Amino acid sequence: MARVLLCDPRALPRIGLRAVLDRNPTIEVVGEAETGEEAARTAERLRPDVVLADAAISRVGGMTLARRLLGEGAASPERKGAAPLAWRPAVVLMIDDLDDEALDALRAGASGILLRSCGADEVVNAIRATMAGEGFLAQRIVRPVIDRISGRDPGRVGAAAATLTRREQEVLCLVAEGLSNGEIGQRLFVGEPTVKYHVSQLLRKLHLRDRLQAAAFAYRNGLVRW
Repeated sequence: MARVLLCDPRALPRIGLRAVLDRNPTIEVVGEAETGEEAARTAERLRPDVVLADAAISRVGGMTLARRLLGEGAASPERKGAAPLAWRPAVVLMIDDLDDEALDALRAGASGILLRSCGADEVVNAIRATMAGEGFLAQRIVRPVIDRISGRDPGRVGAAAATLTRREQEVLCLVAEGLSNGEIGQRLFVGEPTVKYHVSQLLRKLHLRDRLQAAAFAYRNGLVRW
């Protein structure tokens, strides 16, 4: 039996989730909370197996709640001066889309991330997975999580690359291939001073120090393939 605490500032989502979970004989909803502070107090009192929390829970946000219950143990700033927890639940956050706070919650020890738009079966699957000691990620954010953790963020790369002109993007790719300014000029049919200008501009726009960093940026972010 999975003992679950529901944490959401909105009554209707809590009612809906409770209705879904109450239909499952292997899940028991042991409590509800509207704010982060209430969620933390209730969790420590009831000691649920799983805390299912909306990331936007007020006062104490989802990431801070995860850190308070899990992350860094007694060393966590949120638990400074408190006794170490003898119990730790699995924390599953519900979000609209992946952001830095959700990633911070995963780093703090959260066991899963669900989308608010998910179906009932996915909520149950997430609870079962975390009860089994496994992690759970909504399918739509698996690839973005991998990209962000590995340092390859298409969203950020796209925003950075958008600041470059088409010619600067071409020069960046040729720099990554190891071509000299003279060789790039021959490839693009422009003079070497023009290439030097484009290189200096793309380094400035991407906040990079030198050609080596530019090449690493291009390969790391998939602009050029090995």
